[in-house]
Amino acid sequence: MNSDLLALQPALSGAGLVSPDSRSSAVDPGPVDSSPVDPSLVDPALVEAAPSKRLAEYLALQGSTTFFLQAVCGHPVEVEVLHQSVETHPDRGDILRRHSRLYVRHARNIVLVAKSEIALSRLDPNQRQKLIERSEGIGKLLDPGNLGLLEKNDIEVSRVPAPRSLRTASDWAVSRYFSLKFNGERCGEIREILNNESLERAR
Repeated sequence: MNSDLLALQPALSGAGLVSPDSRSSAVDPGPVDSSPVDPSLVDPALVEAAPSKRLAEYLALQGSTTFFLQAVCGHPVEVEVLHQSVETHPDRGDILRRHSRLYVRHARNIVLVAKSEIALSRLDPNQRQKLIERSEGIGKLLDPGNLGLLEKNDIEVSRVPAPRSLRTASDWAVSRYFSLKFNGERCGEIREILNNESLERAR
């Protein structure tokens, strides 16, 4: 992410909140522009106060979120799948849709919540099966050695109301909506929602 975006100061008077479901999240396996995110994609009300250093590092992250959180806290990061389905589309094949949350040490210690759409046709049979069985997180499954096989291209970064499932006292959160490339090929889209408070649980 462009570092200029992390220096944005809030302009909250009269600023509307962007719903985490306000944009389409359909998987489009076509080409994606990998240039730095356009500042116009970022809601000017992104931060209520300056983002913490850890949140800034997350917003610049290109690889696996799971590995990033594990490096920060030194503990395994667990994935709780809240809902999952596989739908078949005539043009895009089987699409896995997953609503999940990541936590450390205890299921109540939630770091972020996520909605994902993954084009299963872009994965090998073993990866597809593991995703469907919910046995692995998406990033950890696709790049188990954290070798840089994943690339995130931001579509929208915005300030949103904190979902109840995040379980924070703070009533705002940051929604990062991005396309995901695996080995240079687009395989899906993910929206991750977290805030300074939830991210501090990964320590």
